[in-house]
Amino acid sequence: MLPDFFADDRFSDSLRLAAQAAQAAGQIIADGYQDVQKVEVKDVGDLVSKVDFDADRAATAILENDGVTIVSEELNPEANDESADMWIVDPLDGTTSYLMKGGSHISSTLVAKRVGGETVVGICYFPLTDEWFYAEKGQGAWRNGEPLRLTPDDKPLGECWVEMNQYGNQGYETPFFARARTALRSAGGAQIVTSGFPHAGIAMRIAEQNSGLAVAIHDNNADNLKQGPWDIAGPQLIFEEAGGVFLNPDGERTNLFQADPIIIAPSRELAMRVLECVQRA
Repeated sequence: MLPDFFADDRFSDSLRLAAQAAQAAGQIIADGYQDVQKVEVKDVGDLVSKVDFDADRAATAILENDGVTIVSEELNPEANDESADMWIVDPLDGTTSYLMKGGSHISSTLVAKRVGGETVVGICYFPLTDEWFYAEKGQGAWRNGEPLRLTPDDKPLGECWVEMNQYGNQGYETPFFARARTALRSAGGAQIVTSGFPHAGIAMRIAEQNSGLAVAIHDNNADNLKQGPWDIAGPQLIFEEAGGVFLNPDGERTNLFQADPIIIAPSRELAMRVLECVQRA
């Protein structure tokens, strides 16, 4: 049964269906957390397990009732028509952290719906901590029944914590990401730069604004996607509805079907300070 806050009349049936799918996948994730998993290696530092596939099946089985195309990371990763109405699912984001027991606050299930070429519903559910982040286009963002709204931070980049979401396989690292790592760790850069377990849900941790984390940069390369549509759609909608930005290295809004690095920040002004820092390098 979904939490009571999803019964609010302001929310659509599509949001509730997305939440049901995320909850079904999340239950599998929670049940499997203490079990020994058979791990498959997609690439260096890129792992997948039976839980990923089982969670994908659980989520898509619910979304099939809507009669809309489903794009999911493990079972159906191809989006043949990017303008078509579709559900987009990442059944287990943060798999490496999940398998390595890197922290219960990292792994999530991401579900989004696209209508008319726009993301209109987004869910980011952390099943190990039972935290819900969600949004509908034009309706704002929410966390566990409470409005989620970013307070723009005007502090200089030199006082900011930046998290770098890198490839496990350095061979896919983009020139932009390499420059950013160097620039942000130099004089005139950020106060501190870290690289923990990569996960798309980090945008939600920025949106909470209960730590010093201010910016996340995801590397992304068309030769080997690190941030596919399933990683981007839900978090982007939630974060933007909360008042933040997802930008590419040209300062343009992130296109979830285009493989560019992503800068996530609570304001465009702070994101542009990051980009200016990288451009000076």
